[in-house]
Amino acid sequence: MSDSKAVVLQGLPIFNETGTASEAITPGMLVQGVTAILKHATAGGVAARTFALERDELGDNLDVAYGVGDVVKVGSFSPGDVVNALVVSGAISAGSFVESAGNGYLRVYGSGVRVGRVLEDVGGGGSQRAAVEIY
Repeated sequence: MSDSKAVVLQGLPIFNETGTASEAITPGMLVQGVTAILKHATAGGVAARTFALERDELGDNLDVAYGVGDVVKVGSFSPGDVVNALVVSGAISAGSFVESAGNGYLRVYGSGVRVGRVLEDVGGGGSQRAAVEIY
């Protein structure tokens, strides 16, 4: 489990702050939308590699969620970048590919669209964070 205090672990994502949250969103979630930001909602579906980021410039950390109507800081990541992403509960082995779980989280790749691969073993407890290399 990644213990970093930031979503961006490696790389230079393109930042965007033009959208507002249409629902509660936690930094590290896979998101969709431009003006209305939502958790990525299609399990296994095509997803832009965009993740909600923490508002470090305001002193907020990974645990401070965005509420409805908040401006969301989003990072658009490229292949090879590494994200401190939220993953669903269950064990995931380092090197496993992941896809959208349909709720802002990532899950082990089934037959959908690969978002990335996990760079560390993730325990079987509740949902948690993991370093994910964007695919």
